[in-house]
Amino acid sequence: MMQKNISAIVFDVGRVLIDFSYDEFFAFLMEQGAHIHGVDDFIEQTKLHAYEHGHISDDEFLNNLNNLLSAPLDTQLLKTKWLDLFAPMDDMQQLADRLKTRYQVYLLSNTSPLHWQHVISHYRLADISHGMLASYEVGIMKPAPAIFRVAEQRFELRPATTVFIDDIADNAEAARQCGWRGIHHTTLADTWRQLQEMGVILD
Repeated sequence: MMQKNISAIVFDVGRVLIDFSYDEFFAFLMEQGAHIHGVDDFIEQTKLHAYEHGHISDDEFLNNLNNLLSAPLDTQLLKTKWLDLFAPMDDMQQLADRLKTRYQVYLLSNTSPLHWQHVISHYRLADISHGMLASYEVGIMKPAPAIFRVAEQRFELRPATTVFIDDIADNAEAARQCGWRGIHHTTLADTWRQLQEMGVILD
């Protein structure tokens, strides 16, 4: 029988607390002459994973975006478009906010500096959590086990009493392999059901 002793709940951000879509951004780039064959191709062409590991700078990434185009655009315009991908998931943010009154709530995200700074400033992430960790800060991305170990040290987490919620199944499984409880997030109702099964309650 699973012990019901949860003390910390760690949320992924993208498509868990904040939704995002590349569709309009890709359409904009293609209007400027870019040839993009899906998200994986975009990641490869722009070295996005290197950026989210903190291995290249904001300027280098924006230059990589400009290199996709027939002619370079003003960097500020390109930056504005790159930041215009997001929309809040109000119901999940409200859940995190309510959980924060009883549990330690943290955020763990694979992301880049420009996106991280933007979502923190625009979507009150600091208000609904006790601490935050972004991949680019430590040079490690989920599902690598090392990022969960960094989170344990930074936030003084006990794996057996920590839940991790992520929209990517492999990331939730990676957390389980590190001794955490893992939830593959699909809907608010399903995630809340799984939390309740672990003994999580709301005030």
